[in-house]
Amino acid sequence: MKAHSEHDAQDSWADQEAQAVQTGRFQRAWKLSKLGAKMTGSFIKDHLKNKISQEESNSALQSAALKNAQEMVQVMGQLKGAAMKLGQMLSSDPELIDPEFAEALSVLQRQAPPMPFSQLKASVEAEIGCGLYDLFEQFDPKPLGAASIGQVHRAILHSGEEVAVKIQYPGIRDSLESDLSNIEKFLFLGRALLPKQRAKEFIAELKIAFEQEADYLGEAHKLKEFNEHFADWPLVRVPKPFMELCTPNLLVMEFIKGKPLTTAANTQLNQVERNTIMETFIKVFVYMFHEIHRLHADPHPGNFLLDDAGRLVLLDFGCVKSFQPDLADNVLKVLPAFWSGDPQRQLDSLLTIGFGKEGAKLPKLESIARHQELVLAPMAHKKPFSFYEWKVSDDLRTLLTEDLLFINLIPPAELIMYLRVISGIKGTLTQIDAECDIRTLAEEACLKRGIALS
Repeated sequence: MKAHSEHDAQDSWADQEAQAVQTGRFQRAWKLSKLGAKMTGSFIKDHLKNKISQEESNSALQSAALKNAQEMVQVMGQLKGAAMKLGQMLSSDPELIDPEFAEALSVLQRQAPPMPFSQLKASVEAEIGCGLYDLFEQFDPKPLGAASIGQVHRAILHSGEEVAVKIQYPGIRDSLESDLSNIEKFLFLGRALLPKQRAKEFIAELKIAFEQEADYLGEAHKLKEFNEHFADWPLVRVPKPFMELCTPNLLVMEFIKGKPLTTAANTQLNQVERNTIMETFIKVFVYMFHEIHRLHADPHPGNFLLDDAGRLVLLDFGCVKSFQPDLADNVLKVLPAFWSGDPQRQLDSLLTIGFGKEGAKLPKLESIARHQELVLAPMAHKKPFSFYEWKVSDDLRTLLTEDLLFINLIPPAELIMYLRVISGIKGTLTQIDAECDIRTLAEEACLKRGIALS
């Protein structure tokens, strides 16, 4: 084992690019309000300069946000917590917001400024109750990644086992309520590309995701659970947790060497291999939602790797959502209704799940049919489908503008997280140059659950 002087010398350089995590509520609120005010100011400036009409205001909002995207990344990365989580969620689907804006925010999926190693070391030692090197033979001071709630380091136990160690930022859990309040004000003041109702949905999702992800011991149990679920899947890996070393603020798990899925698939795999890994990726989420009814609910691209053997690695099980089997089956029943080509049946299938405001007027049946045609296009025909070139947002916006009653076809609360996951899955798949027969996979899922195809 290295002498402590050697460890100290190695550790000291790790603080050079680091930024201490700000835990003060006033400091965090000030940074977000300042950013929101700057975005609002940019919008008003453009509005006055160019005499923007009501119809052009959304484009102007996007322009204002894009101008300030770099500062948004910097502020969200510094604050971490719910602020950084918001940036990750906004960037997970390039069609949810302006693609350039999504690309600018996507850096938050990969890396943020780490906290100083001295701060991290003190946090780890407080959790393990001894010196860092009393537990670890080696501990890399440079993080593998700095995420919204904690950062991950590569280490080696005295047993020789290589592990990934995730430590929570100090005080980040206590910042949740004040951060959510400040973020809601930021989304309103900065008008960050989202309508008011969508902003409220994001706040609700953030709260659920944050509360789960801040419990590292709970995540360790979920890693153990999903490790068992996927034990017989030859192309899927889930890190094994070291339960005896985990606490609510510290997670020690198996280290799996790999590269980000989206870039590795496009650069390291041939077409057949990419198609296979795309099919595997889809099957994983179909299995979770429709068979075990436990869904990995944070599907941004940074949570998926490709290991050296070309296997899909699933990371970050901090946020897992459970669903009732009947609800998941009713979601599947939307597909035979779509395949039937009967607009009334399509609408009825949505109402059965719980879509729509009670007593409110609903879109025209032909609008419902067109909407289904657009959003369910991957499952329309038995032939290979590629998300890589699939663009649907413009057509959807046109449809929603033509039939404003779509505003009344809101999803039930219990499906909001599921729909965010679907959006995240689509966002990941649009970045992989691959194709597979999704209609056939969908039919197989229906038949497994005893759902007729016609």
